Amino acid sequence: MALENNNKRPGRTPRSPLKIFLYRTCVALWLQATLISVAWAQTPEPDSSAPLLTLDEAIRIASGANREIQISRLEIFKAKETVAQAKTNYLPRLDANVLAGAPLQPLNFRVPAGSLGTYPATGPIPGKDSNIHSPVRFGAFLNASAAQPLTQLYKVNLAVKQSRLGIDLAKEVLRAQSQDTVRQVKGTYYEVAQLQSQVVSARAAVQALTELSTLTEQRLTQETVLQSDSLSVKAKLKQQRYQLLTAQDALELQKQNLNRLLGRDLRTTFSVEMQLFGELAESDLETARTQALERRPELSAAHLQTKIAELDVRRERAKYIPDLSLQVSYLGFQNVNFLPQNAGTVGFLFQWQPFDWGYKKHRIEELKATTKQKETAEQDVRERVLLEVEDKFRKLGEARILLDAQTDQREAEQARLREVTNRYNQKAALLSDLMQQQAAVSQAEAQYQQALSRFWTARAEFDKAIGVD
Repeated sequence: MALENNNKRPGRTPRSPLKIFLYRTCVALWLQATLISVAWAQTPEPDSSAPLLTLDEAIRIASGANREIQISRLEIFKAKETVAQAKTNYLPRLDANVLAGAPLQPLNFRVPAGSLGTYPATGPIPGKDSNIHSPVRFGAFLNASAAQPLTQLYKVNLAVKQSRLGIDLAKEVLRAQSQDTVRQVKGTYYEVAQLQSQVVSARAAVQALTELSTLTEQRLTQETVLQSDSLSVKAKLKQQRYQLLTAQDALELQKQNLNRLLGRDLRTTFSVEMQLFGELAESDLETARTQALERRPELSAAHLQTKIAELDVRRERAKYIPDLSLQVSYLGFQNVNFLPQNAGTVGFLFQWQPFDWGYKKHRIEELKATTKQKETAEQDVRERVLLEVEDKFRKLGEARILLDAQTDQREAEQARLREVTNRYNQKAALLSDLMQQQAAVSQAEAQYQQALSRFWTARAEFDKAIGVD
């Protein structure tokens, strides 16, 4: 071995077997400590200085404070106000107009003789031409009316029905947004947990390598290790510090992203806990398809959009019905000679446009085409939902198999490290072999954490695909 050959070089004091034994023992103890730190990194303890944020608590906070969910809730409020607006059309329409001012010149009215009739007893009325003069002065013209819709009530009823469908549509949009937010929160939470585990593992590795580097420097001065061994440990320490820095930066960024999803200040500090892999309830593909067709808000929203389009057609057809209203009117002329001061009427107001040159017909045909589009889109949404369920179902199965494989690989690498450590104690392996195996254990641990995070992310996406609230 290299250490044994180095002992035979001229000009060097041969190293005692005791020093070599002590060095090997220190290295073996360091490797055992590394194994323990890796085991701790599998279920890292949260930072005691930061409050623990559980996954259930994160979902609860996001359900109440997520900004996109709040926007969707406001859409429901707006839809309810639209219904209230439509209902006001059931009530009478009140109009009032007042024109007040003074004419720019006097108002003169000429009444010819006999314009009001000629009678045997009195003769013509008036007996001669008469002029009626209204001087320039401040006056007013008043016009007020109240019209109660009659035939328009059918149209108003259709509008109210359509507006109520708008409320249902807004609720389905909110449900879809809530499900998507929960999926994002879960995925981000798992990424934070994985990065937090990497940071804990990297810190433990940096600490262990720092101690090993100090020990190696001491042994180098005592000429019990090679220069290459010391340089190798230093290089490994620098690489580990770089990995720690990148993990810390990624962790901070993901924490800010999770705070944004929770509607909190981006700088809010917290720690998370890794969700351990447990038993997964078996679910077959057909059951998942059925659940998705019953629960997915996208399907309900597409169906509601089709019904809204159908009501658009009915409302346009209702325009063929004439508008008939019961109306009470009042006219008033203030400070105007000759004209009556007050006049009132009660009757029916009839409005109808019998000829529109085919406008309503073409409009109905356009809305029918829109309804057909909505029906086709509804069918397409159904197929896309089924495809998404199958895709997420298969990816969940793949993630579960990968996690099983990475679990076995991690255990195998840890067992192999213990074997190499024993061989090194028996002078049957080199330090480089131990360092290489330790790197393999770290890589296996990182792959396991990634597989665990991928599994829970796939589970969150599958839950969303089948419409779990």
